[in-house]
Amino acid sequence: MSSIALPATDVYQRSGIHDAALRRGYEACRRATRATGEIEYAVSLLLPPPLRTATWALYGAVRAVDDLADAVTSAGEADPGRAGRLEAWISAFDSDLREGRGSDPVRQALIHTMLNWNLPPGFLHTLFEELRQDVHGRQFTTWQEWRHYNSLINTPLVLRAGSLLLRAAGLTAEPEAIAASVPDAAMACQTAVEAIYLTDALVDLSDDLDRGHVPLPQEALDEAGVLRTDLLARHATPAFEDLVRHLAGQARTWLDRTPLPPVLHPAVCVALGAYTDLYRLRLKAAADAPAALLKCRPELPRAARLRLLLPARAKAALAWGLFPFPIQPCPPQRAPAEMPGHPGGADETCPPLAQRRPTVDPPPHPSGARPPRLPVEAMPRHVAIVMDGNGRWATARGLPRTDGHRQGVEALVDVVHGALEIGLKYLTLYAFSTENWKRPADELQTLMYEIPQVVRRLVDENLDIRVRWAGTRSRLPADVIERLLKDEQTTRERDGLTLTMCVNYGGRAEITAAAAKLAQEAVAGKVDPGSVSEHAFARYLHVPELPDVDLLLRTGGDQRTSNFLPWQATYAELLFLDSPWPTVDRRTLWDVIEQYARRTRRYGSVPRIPTQTTLLSGQGAPAT
Repeated sequence: MSSIALPATDVYQRSGIHDAALRRGYEACRRATRATGEIEYAVSLLLPPPLRTATWALYGAVRAVDDLADAVTSAGEADPGRAGRLEAWISAFDSDLREGRGSDPVRQALIHTMLNWNLPPGFLHTLFEELRQDVHGRQFTTWQEWRHYNSLINTPLVLRAGSLLLRAAGLTAEPEAIAASVPDAAMACQTAVEAIYLTDALVDLSDDLDRGHVPLPQEALDEAGVLRTDLLARHATPAFEDLVRHLAGQARTWLDRTPLPPVLHPAVCVALGAYTDLYRLRLKAAADAPAALLKCRPELPRAARLRLLLPARAKAALAWGLFPFPIQPCPPQRAPAEMPGHPGGADETCPPLAQRRPTVDPPPHPSGARPPRLPVEAMPRHVAIVMDGNGRWATARGLPRTDGHRQGVEALVDVVHGALEIGLKYLTLYAFSTENWKRPADELQTLMYEIPQVVRRLVDENLDIRVRWAGTRSRLPADVIERLLKDEQTTRERDGLTLTMCVNYGGRAEITAAAAKLAQEAVAGKVDPGSVSEHAFARYLHVPELPDVDLLLRTGGDQRTSNFLPWQATYAELLFLDSPWPTVDRRTLWDVIEQYARRTRRYGSVPRIPTQTTLLSGQGAPAT
């Protein structure tokens, strides 16, 4: 069977999309593409399965966001809640992208496509910014404004789709790079996009008028003698019909001036040719019945559409068969212990997985304090802590520094209990850095004893904790390595709190090791250097599944991060406490989480809708 005629389930199978939830996301995008992008869906069927699903995700997700911006009530008026829903979707997308996964099916498919095809997110953020303006109504005064909007919204999206086709043709260069080196190519691309956008403005006119929006610039209406009020009243005048025929002819001329790039795969050229031919057919349908555009969207004549598509399907299938390219399906998700860069690695001999025992709740705090109840969206997902000040706490009390570390263990246990109580998903603790080997011998001996003991203690409490280790083996005693690996293995199926212990850890060392491993795989031909993205690089870190840090806390009075998680904490909120670590308990954790909840995180953007975090009940105690 030709890949062109495959049912959707086989398409997902051949694309390497096996997860049921992920398939639901792609299927939602496929249905959206089929329902609203007749031409886009037909042309997507000319592509091999991995490219097909990627185009569905891009088109379907953008369609979903655009629908939020254009939402109307049952009475046909602009929905007053659409701005809030659009902002919530954009905020969730930013959060999901940082975590590398989507929290709803459509975003999940979009992010999966972006990660696997190394698509930069900048074009989407520009799209979001323009859609924010669309929510409040947008009218174009001049053709220049219309073209500017088109260059911000439609051209980047087309370029991203173009980058997929370039990969299929065996090229790693981005369309922007080609356009920059070949100015004529950039002009041709922009002209083609403007032709497509103008065509859509004509055929979607009735839908836009339903929302009180006229997608054509006022300059065009004035030149043709068309009144905006006549359009909104759906009054077809001879001037309007002449305008439609003129614009349809202009768009067709623009399409005719856009030759197909000669460097692409022959099957890609077939797909692009079919795409432009179908748009010419759409322009003919609009020009043949201009008045009908005010009432409904014109359909492509079935017979003419099939005359174009049937030969294109045969040619594309033959071209992909004669000139196949190694378009790899989406890589399967590997288990954490198999990820490159993990200190345990897949080649380690680990003890067999113990039978999962029931977990228990942490003991309550002696004071009876309970965690604050925060809205889910206000909670950090990942908190990282530099546990500093143990030695100074002991010295201030005339005690050996080793006593400070022992007391710090009690603080660590109570903070972990508090993290479980408040529902934190990831807690990462800086237990021992690569620079800590400079400490006195008795202090090192204490730390090498206490660190594995406290982890063992938490595991033995049967708490719902999954233990992970980030760091290197160099200089660590064998029993410490064995203990950490065993506790990782024992707790690997628990899904409550992921507790990552950074032992013999250095941030620069982690990044350097990841780069070295990536370079080795590139030299071996296992990785295409042109496909390396931030998310692809992150797979080589010590704990690849560790999400970005939301809140980084340091105790002990110093205000620096000390080589702690530089990759993961790029956008972390920083909070420094004067309190030394041994004086901290779970109430301190709850208090700093409340402080985090009151902050506005922008990630390089600007705040859109002011957020007011309201505690549902209770207040966290101040730091002790």
